[in-house]
Amino acid sequence: EIQKTFEQISKTILEKPSVIIANTVRGNGIPLMEDNSKYLFGNFNEKELEEFHKMLDEGARKKWCKMEPYESKLLSMIEKNEKIVVITAENRVSLRNIPEKLNQNFIDVGISEQNLIGIGAGLAKLGFLPIMHGMSAFLTMRAFEFIRTDLGYPSLPAVVVGTFNGLSATANGTANGPTHQAIEDIALMRLVPNMTVVAPSDISETLQILDNISKLSGPLYIRDSNFGTIDIQREPFVWGKNECIVKGDGVAILSYGTILDICLKVSKKLSQESFSHSVYNMRFLKPMDEDILHEIFSKFKKIFVIEDHINMGALGSIIKEFAWENKKDNEIIFINLRESFFRPGNFNDALQNTELAAGKIYGKIINSWEIIL
Repeated sequence: EIQKTFEQISKTILEKPSVIIANTVRGNGIPLMEDNSKYLFGNFNEKELEEFHKMLDEGARKKWCKMEPYESKLLSMIEKNEKIVVITAENRVSLRNIPEKLNQNFIDVGISEQNLIGIGAGLAKLGFLPIMHGMSAFLTMRAFEFIRTDLGYPSLPAVVVGTFNGLSATANGTANGPTHQAIEDIALMRLVPNMTVVAPSDISETLQILDNISKLSGPLYIRDSNFGTIDIQREPFVWGKNECIVKGDGVAILSYGTILDICLKVSKKLSQESFSHSVYNMRFLKPMDEDILHEIFSKFKKIFVIEDHINMGALGSIIKEFAWENKKDNEIIFINLRESFFRPGNFNDALQNTELAAGKIYGKIINSWEIIL
């Protein structure tokens, strides 16, 4: 009913602001939870959870009970290493099923990102390995001083997992506005001394990164994409190395994270038109894999850099810095969020209101090539 209301309003030309008043029931469908403030926050005990499962239909029960791959990975890691501690600033999007299973290895600090980093830093100083979770916008901006001083300065091994970043701020239908849009997070994290910055394109890459955190000698920022597995053939994962996932001549397309999947859709269309090209997954952003940059700049005259980030401080800036320092004169085309926030909406709607829609990227690549011809 609410969705229909939004659709109706979106088709109407409004001269004045509109207000939707939704009369909802908290915990609707489970009598014990309905309008019971006790279940607005906190965890269920085993007895309560058993009662709730009895009240749910089979489909909902399977959804509630299903352990997500990220949760399973954390559990298996802690079974092998009890020094790993999972911490969150009330962000449980990827952690819904495991707090009770982790017991003392799980801490929820509430909406308090500075405390999240401070507690994590203290644990790291004592020899623990904290994996800290929060929305990227608040983690990287609100807690920036704490990340810089408590993690970067002493170079403490610790993992900061930022969710709902770039256009993935629209994941799960959240339609987050400017306050929740992390479009400068990579720039900020690159500024932190001793910080490693990586932007996985899907859950499988995130899990591979977690498999390698024992290699850390300082803090790590993971720009989590919030999306499922991309169906592509990958090279074996190598820590610190980026990869070429579509091989060809003509032009090089460089991207990472959520937008890599969009670039692969563009790649498919280019291949259908027999347009030879390469697509590179530039997941490791700091330190940058310069070997692959030398390969790209020596092979391609035209390079497209595509990212859901502002035009300063992230991959675009990295490429400019590399080209300047190495006296390269390749033509580089940047497609990004410029210096603007994006219009809130679901992922596809938000995407269409930027330069990052697959059709728009395809058009720019084709048009630039036709100009050369």
